[in-house]
Amino acid sequence: MKKINLKNLFKDDEYVKKSNIKFFELDGDNLVLKMKPEKNQFNAYNILHGAEIFALMDTAAGCLSIINGKKAVTLDSSVNFISSISYGEEIYSNTKIIHVGKSTEVIEVVAMCKNKIIAKGSFTLFILDKVEITGREFLEN
Repeated sequence: MKKINLKNLFKDDEYVKKSNIKFFELDGDNLVLKMKPEKNQFNAYNILHGAEIFALMDTAAGCLSIINGKKAVTLDSSVNFISSISYGEEIYSNTKIIHVGKSTEVIEVVAMCKNKIIAKGSFTLFILDKVEITGREFLEN
């Protein structure tokens, strides 16, 4: 069984670092990740690019799966973009587990800015294996 250190996942993952995604808190199945986007993450209209919003949401779904001891990859997703954010604003995720089966799980993710819904999505993850989690104490800090 593969071991994954949660602290290192957020500290060392190049994609997570490049996207400015940081762990904020975990409360039950609600994983809050935050992203303070840089200027290069905005599109020609000076609003946060949808791909960046999707990246935060997909990362939140995948990380929640890892936190719960599963190695999983996104099999399918559906995202509705509802609103936009401007440069200087911070976006964050809220998650909820909808279904856990033997080979798949479904996680709902809502991207928020302040108290405004930016996007809402459903992520179906394919469970590849179980993983042993270390570094979990950082979740409580």
